[in-house]
Amino acid sequence: MPIHPLRFLQISDVHIDSKLTHGQLGWPKDKREVRLKEINSLVEKAMGMVPEQEIEAVLLPGDLWDDETVSPESVSRLVDAFASIRPVPVFIAPGNHDFCSPLSMYNSETLAARRMRPWPDNVVIFDKPDFFSVRHPLRPDVVVVGRAFLQNVRINERLLGKTIQRPDAEIRILLFHGSLDGYWREGPEKITAPFSREELLSQDFSYTALGHYHQFDQIVDVTGRVRAAYAGSTAGRMLGEEGPRYVLLGSVDSNGLVGDFEKVELDSRRIQVFEVDVSRADSLEIQSRIEHELEVAGCRPEDIVAVRLNGRVYKGTNTDMESVFSDRYFHFKLFDRTKPAYDIENYDTRTVEGRFIKKMEEEMEAAETDAKRLLIERALYYGLDALFQGEVKPTYED
Repeated sequence: MPIHPLRFLQISDVHIDSKLTHGQLGWPKDKREVRLKEINSLVEKAMGMVPEQEIEAVLLPGDLWDDETVSPESVSRLVDAFASIRPVPVFIAPGNHDFCSPLSMYNSETLAARRMRPWPDNVVIFDKPDFFSVRHPLRPDVVVVGRAFLQNVRINERLLGKTIQRPDAEIRILLFHGSLDGYWREGPEKITAPFSREELLSQDFSYTALGHYHQFDQIVDVTGRVRAAYAGSTAGRMLGEEGPRYVLLGSVDSNGLVGDFEKVELDSRRIQVFEVDVSRADSLEIQSRIEHELEVAGCRPEDIVAVRLNGRVYKGTNTDMESVFSDRYFHFKLFDRTKPAYDIENYDTRTVEGRFIKKMEEEMEAAETDAKRLLIERALYYGLDALFQGEVKPTYED
C-alpha cells in the first residue's frame, strides 16, 4: 500500500537579530531598525502558512538567529510562533550562528534561569554534535535525523562521509547545516561541514533539508528526483543576497520530493544589484543610464537597490547620484568605481607620468592573480590622480 507523502515547510538562515552593520549597504539607523523588525517577523509569517497548507512538519536546518546575543524578546516570539501550530512538530538543527552551547537559548535551563517560557512540546531541538534520530510524533512512518553545532567555528570534518545510523522508517528526513562542495555563490571562508553530492546521496535519506548557504539550490539523484535542497535565507540583508528569498513547501515520499517545490517569498523587499557603465557620460547621462537600468529591471519602491558605476569619466563629472535616487526606493546605495578618462595609451614614456604608467602596466601584466592585477590597476589610477589632480580619494573600491 503506497504511503502518504509528508507535507513539509522548510525555512532556514533567518538570522534573527542581525546587526545589519557589517555589510556594505550602509544602512542608516532608522532603516536598519525597520529592516530588522521585518526580518524578525518572517518566522511568524511562515507559521501562519502551516494550517492553510496542511503542513505536517516544519524543517529548520540552522541559523534561526544570528548570534548568541539574540534577545529574550525575539526568542519569546519564536516560542509563541511555534506553539501556535501545535501539534505540528518543528524540527531544529542548530547551525554555526545559532549554535547550541550550554548558555544557548535552545537550552531549557538557560530559559528557566532567565524566567522565560520553555520551548513548546512540539519543538524538537537536535542539541548534540553527533547525529541522532527522532520519530515524528504524529507519523510513525517518518524518522527525522539531525545534529547541532556547539560553537561558531568552522568544521573541516566531512560529517556525511560516514554512514549515519537511523531506525527503519518509510520516510527518512535529514536536517544538515553545511557546505556543498563547489557551491560557487559563497567564498571559502564560509565553508563548514563540507560534503559532496555523492556523500549525501549515499546516506539514502528520502530527503535532506540543508542550511548554511543563502541561495536556493537542490540536489537530484540519478532518477531525477530531488533528494536535498537549500531553501536559502528568508530575507536579503547584504550584498550577495539579492533577488527573491524563499521558504519551501513540498511533499516527500520514501524516494524523494514529490513533484516540485512551491517557493514562497515572504519578504516584501528584494535587494537588487546592478552594474552600470557610464563611460564618457556627463552627469545627466549618468542619471539617465541608471534610470534606464532600474526601469528595465522592474525595481520597486520598496526594494533595496545598489548600483555600481563602472567606466571612465571626464574630470569634474558629478557621479554622486545617491541624493537623486534615495527617495525613490526604501534604500539606495551607490558604489562609484569609475576611473578618470586618462588617455593612458598615448602618454609620452619620457615623462614622469609616462614612465609611471609603463611600470604599472608591466606590473599588471606580470601579476599572477586577477586580485593582484586589480590591486595594481587601482594603484595606477590613484597614482595618476596624485600626479594630475594633486589629491587622492578612495574612489576605486567599495
